Amino acid sequence: MNEHLKNKVDQMLVRYLELEKAFIWENNLSKHFVALIFTQHNKDVNKETIKNAIDVINTNTSIFSNFRGLYRYMLAGLMLIDSDSVEGTFNRILQCESHLKDAGFKQGTHMPIASYTLYKTAADEDPKAMARRAFEIFSNIKSNHPWLTSSDDYAMSVLLAKTEIDLSRIEDAYESLHKAGLYKGNELQRLSHILALSNRPIDEVVAECVLLKGLLKANKLNLSPTFYAALGIITLINIEDPQISKDWIELSQYLNIQKKFKWLGKGMNVLLASSIVSDQWIRTSMSTDIDKITISISVESLIAAQITALVVASSASVVATTASTNS
Repeated sequence: MNEHLKNKVDQMLVRYLELEKAFIWENNLSKHFVALIFTQHNKDVNKETIKNAIDVINTNTSIFSNFRGLYRYMLAGLMLIDSDSVEGTFNRILQCESHLKDAGFKQGTHMPIASYTLYKTAADEDPKAMARRAFEIFSNIKSNHPWLTSSDDYAMSVLLAKTEIDLSRIEDAYESLHKAGLYKGNELQRLSHILALSNRPIDEVVAECVLLKGLLKANKLNLSPTFYAALGIITLINIEDPQISKDWIELSQYLNIQKKFKWLGKGMNVLLASSIVSDQWIRTSMSTDIDKITISISVESLIAAQITALVVASSASVVATTASTNS
């Protein structure tokens, strides 16, 4: 097993335990996300700086703002990757939110991560123009899949706006993946967005993706549609470096035997492993800093959106169970 990757998991566990103790009321999945990104960026846990970042979000938003919702804690962590002083960073993120709304995006649960993604990816270009391109892409996606497309596609639309992508590649990927046996739905749509980011022929990328899904199953890591995003992340880099899949499998299995990670489930651990493995590959193999930044932001945004979707789903399940019990 790759010792560097194993050490990353061990470091992530240490950070998670610190966060678990310091923020007992925060959602556990959110704490796992912050532990993950802090580990990848060699950031130490400091309770006061995180609390300060949360206070900055609360002070600069209304009580009903989506920034105070499920993304608040994760966004605080993301901002602290850049600097311990987050006031200026958050103001720029709020400006990006305004650009997105002016372009046509509506408020929604996932607007905060879309705003953060625009802030990070538009550093070298006009964020207003990029927001308009993102909305054009979102509108195109929604016209093809009106029942699947919602605010959880905002961040991906921003990421796609950073590229010169031919949007027909998304539909080609979606249909090809379904023909290969993957279930249609919102998660397959997200996977098709990720695969479309590759500059390789869609048939080649889809074939690699299906091969990796089979490899997971062969190693008793069968992936449910909920975690298709992890499959997409690894497909993009494994097609460039076949060693990646071996590291990914071994790291997922290692996570599955750790007490604090085992309860997350195999799918979540595959997702965490995909982020750790891809982060190392990006840092050691990408040719330019611009490429590294763009792909790193893509992975962070995807993981954050995925975790929030899981939190939303689990919250809805609890509410439904409570209502059923009380009826």
